[in-house]
Parts: sequence; C-alpha cells; structure tokens
Amino acid sequence: MSHNRIKFPAGFWAGLRHLGINASDVLRKAQLPLTMMTEPVVTAAQYFAIWQAYSDLVDDVSKGIIKLATGFEPAHYPPAVLAAYHARDYRDALKRMARYKQLCPPESLRITEEGEHCAIELEWLDDKQPGPPLLIGI
Repeated sequence: MSHNRIKFPAGFWAGLRHLGINASDVLRKAQLPLTMMTEPVVTAAQYFAIWQAYSDLVDDVSKGIIKLATGFEPAHYPPAVLAAYHARDYRDALKRMARYKQLCPPESLRITEEGEHCAIELEWLDDKQPGPPLLIGI
C-alpha cells in the first residue's frame, strides 16, 4: 500500500457516535464528502483533515485524547492495536505498537533502548506534513 493511501478504521465513526460526536459534523468540518464514512482507505491529506476536524470540534487537545482513550469500546479498535493491550508488559506493548505502525502510514514509531533509558520517537513519513497535535497525542 502506498504511503499516501491509509487504512482508516471503520470503528472510528462508531466510536465518535459513542462519544456523542456526529460523524457528518466531522466530515463537514474537514470539507470531505459524507461518503468518506464508508471508505476503508483514505489519502494522507484526508486522514489529517479528519483528525484536525475532530480536534477542532472537541476544541481541547487534551480532552480529545482522553475522550478517545477512555470512550471507545475495545470492539472498535483495529486488531493490531488490541494486540498491544494484550502484551506481557509495557516494553512488549511498545514493540507491538511499533510493529503495527510500520504497517500503517503516515506515522511510525522508533524505540531506542540504552541501558535503563528508553526513547520513543514519532516519525512522519512525509516530514512536510506532520499530523495534527491531537493525532500526535493519540
């Protein structure tokens, strides 16, 4: 899959509904057609526009992150994200998430361990178009 074509989880829209956010409001704010709700793959520009629109509607990056992290039903998570929740420990969860992110542009995680120190870096495949702050937080 091209780095400009990104799998978009269908559960995202159901999760927004669960949070009391209308998917059509997000798509209108993102200036995208309502048919995007049924698209399994989006462009990087569309992906970022959806996340930015959600962020704008929530109007608080911290609250938006907390709502997503605590309000989504686990059934709406992509299977690879669920794998991190079933890890043996935090290190195993990080490694599982880093492997998952290799398969899912537009971002990737790089984990560097030196002794007792661990650094986690988020890298964008297109460094000219970094993601919205809320997406970075997620």
